[in-house]
Amino acid sequence: MSIVSNVQTKKRIPFLQLAKTIIATLLAWFVALLVYPDEQPIFAAIAAIIVVQPSINQSLGKAIERSTGVVLGVAVALGASLIFGSHSWLVLVAVIAAFIAGWLFKFTPGTSNQIAISAMLVIAIGSATPEYALGRIVETIIGATIAFIVNAVIVPPVALEPSQKAVSELGANIAEVLEDIGSVLRRSTSYEVLSNINTRARELRNQLNVAQATIQTAQESLRFNVIKGKHEKELDAEQQLLSQLAVLVTRTIGVARAVRDNYDESVIAEPGIAQIAEEFMRSAHDLRMLVRDAGLPAHNQSHPATNELPALTEPIRLTPPSGANWILIGFLMENLRRIRDEIIGVSD
Repeated sequence: MSIVSNVQTKKRIPFLQLAKTIIATLLAWFVALLVYPDEQPIFAAIAAIIVVQPSINQSLGKAIERSTGVVLGVAVALGASLIFGSHSWLVLVAVIAAFIAGWLFKFTPGTSNQIAISAMLVIAIGSATPEYALGRIVETIIGATIAFIVNAVIVPPVALEPSQKAVSELGANIAEVLEDIGSVLRRSTSYEVLSNINTRARELRNQLNVAQATIQTAQESLRFNVIKGKHEKELDAEQQLLSQLAVLVTRTIGVARAVRDNYDESVIAEPGIAQIAEEFMRSAHDLRMLVRDAGLPAHNQSHPATNELPALTEPIRLTPPSGANWILIGFLMENLRRIRDEIIGVSD
């Protein structure tokens, strides 16, 4: 990891968030000046900078964290000053006491750090008196409140696009694996190709985890959001679709592994295997329909158009497979049934 990567990101924060941080900081500074005209409202400005976050829920959390840290920090500073008087080393005593308090009461790292920073600032830049301590607490509450209001009122952030993209990509990748499974059941295939399909199927689990994480982030962005109305319905639909995809991920991984482990070229000649392969292709098609009907963006525009819904119109007629092929064919039939039931929403 380079030194630059520790201080620089690949993507800038949204300009809107930057603008809201600046606005909140300026408002907090001047409002606090109206209340305490003889003090530089540093605590109000710091609170505003910290509280403006990518979501309203995160802003509320930071506001509580910041306010709690300041209250406890100034209390530590005031207590240390009353006990030990005014000495240059008092800052170290206050900082150590703040960290110990954070550890004893199991505060978050952010709260613990805030306690120490607040205690240090109170002692370093002001007289640790009850009046001064109360002023810094009020300052912090002013800054945190203004920042929360600014973040909630000026185009509240909604993190739906990343979740839509992640869910759409997951659906498309499951469909691609199902198509490839159908393809290898129609022709002679090398073990390397089968292993590649199995590897891609296993990667679906990580993609599912990513999609679940993005939906959680989207849900968090809607909490306490004043414009969450219509977005909640969209997110509920995404969550329902992801629940279906989660089952399909498990089924697809199992089928890909079974094909890799039990594939034999003789299976291609088995009666009914062509129909089984076709149904895997149709399942992939129907899955893309499912994603499209959920209103999610198409992951890959080169995918075939999904203008109609293929359906199993005739039962697959099987004769007893030869040799050990019955293991693979039986497994494929049962999982194919379960996959299609999940896609069309039929519960077992």
